[in-house]
Amino acid sequence: MAGLIEQAEKLAREFAARGATAGTLEMHHNTVGGCGARAHGSIGALMLLRGWPDTAAISAAVRAELGVHTNADDMVQMRLRVRGDSYEFQYRCQSRHHWNEFGWESARQVIRDPAYRYPGHAIPAPVTDAALDDQPTDPELVATVTDLVREYVELRTRQEGHAPRLGTGNTEGEIAAAEARIGFRLPEDLRALYRVVGYEGDDRGLLTFTALLPLATVAAAHLNDDAETADLDYGAGTVGAWSDSLFATSGRIVLESWPHGVVRRISRSPKWVIIGTSDRDVTAVDLDPGPIGLSGQVITFEPDGYGSASRQDDSVLAVLRRTVQSLRMGEPAFEYYDADHPLSHALLRGVGESVAELPGAIAVQGLTVNGRDSFDAAELAALPLLRELRVRGVGSVRLSVPHTVPLEQLDLTAPRIDVEPLVGHPTLWDLTLAGATEPVRIGPLATLPSLQRLDISEIEVSDLEAVAALPTLRVLVATNRQWQLLRDRDAMPAGLAAAELVGDAAFDDEITWAAGLGVDPITASLPVVRGTL
Repeated sequence: MAGLIEQAEKLAREFAARGATAGTLEMHHNTVGGCGARAHGSIGALMLLRGWPDTAAISAAVRAELGVHTNADDMVQMRLRVRGDSYEFQYRCQSRHHWNEFGWESARQVIRDPAYRYPGHAIPAPVTDAALDDQPTDPELVATVTDLVREYVELRTRQEGHAPRLGTGNTEGEIAAAEARIGFRLPEDLRALYRVVGYEGDDRGLLTFTALLPLATVAAAHLNDDAETADLDYGAGTVGAWSDSLFATSGRIVLESWPHGVVRRISRSPKWVIIGTSDRDVTAVDLDPGPIGLSGQVITFEPDGYGSASRQDDSVLAVLRRTVQSLRMGEPAFEYYDADHPLSHALLRGVGESVAELPGAIAVQGLTVNGRDSFDAAELAALPLLRELRVRGVGSVRLSVPHTVPLEQLDLTAPRIDVEPLVGHPTLWDLTLAGATEPVRIGPLATLPSLQRLDISEIEVSDLEAVAALPTLRVLVATNRQWQLLRDRDAMPAGLAAAELVGDAAFDDEITWAAGLGVDPITASLPVVRGTL
């Protein structure tokens, strides 16, 4: 223990010497080179320099204290909290790890109702198609796809000097086995493609800027029931799309797809079958389209939930034909850009700009207002599809959002906040308030019929007990002091599905907070080293 105490105190002194008087430093270290650190809740400017903190040295002390031998598969996770002249250091070593398990979020994020989801984020049950059969793939489609793939290979070889690497096609039996695991028959043109091509190598291009995944991987990843495909991260224990946390910092609002109405306005569907990946997006066939979409259409979206889905083309066959046509014209196979695609997000800054003059205002779904003396939300009437509004660096803000604007999320940072003009807005369900120099009165929020998420962690609230009167509130983000006051005033919201603690809080305070919500956090059983500087 002496070695670990020495290392923890050394790290705490280095922390204090780098400009912050308080804050928490989270670290992780793996012997094969996976390491990192991040700071939060810092008071003062904490400088995270290259080579500091030395996670290797302190993780070695943790291993020695725990009696854990060096193993390439395990991960040491640590956190150091400094406040004034005292510190506390907590640690653990996990034999199996995943990128999203490096943090300590579980100590400050509590889920009380696992069934609750944000609007548009419902987790659907897997689908079993009663029409699933053993009929072979349409031979004419197989022949058509065979010809297209052959020409694709010839054109790519001529253009680049080498043939693209394509996997051997699947048998009918292999396709049927994958469909049985997925739960329904795949579109006929996708079946035909998998009869001809098993997968794509690194030189992707067959389906534009994506790499066709092996069919077995597609089937396993669709239900996330295979450890080998867990890193695809389409959402553990879910179907068809991305990780979908109640504590996500982005992607909480599901935006309208492009073209509008083609893809359903949902975050995931059991009938979105992901068949390819690029560096950022995933490609899927959509068998449950929007009101003007087509079953079997090819869509792309970002798996972290940012932005909206877009239709790439009407079908897999249409994508193949467009790819080959591009190559015939001497264009790169992976180029695929819709010049008519409007920007869904816009930025308004400066005195001379107005909402009505924004390019493509009729299609704007997200707006950031920044660097202005004043802003009147009545201007938003010119944005009939606006769902997200972020206001930063504005001296005076009037929140008179027209009720005809379907705003769902408001993230406001302003020196003075008056929520009275929001009274009765029908669609606003996600509200973050920050930056006010005077206490904010939140009582009027009780008139919002859809308000489900509220973040008050960066303001002082004059009528904090009004939180208990918010009829539809399901998620609350607040500081330790605010949570304590809510408990002391018997004003804890009755219907909370999830809660988050932000800002500085001692490790024991985190445990007390979680216990007050009926949860025993895993951190309660982890060792802690405490000391003074």
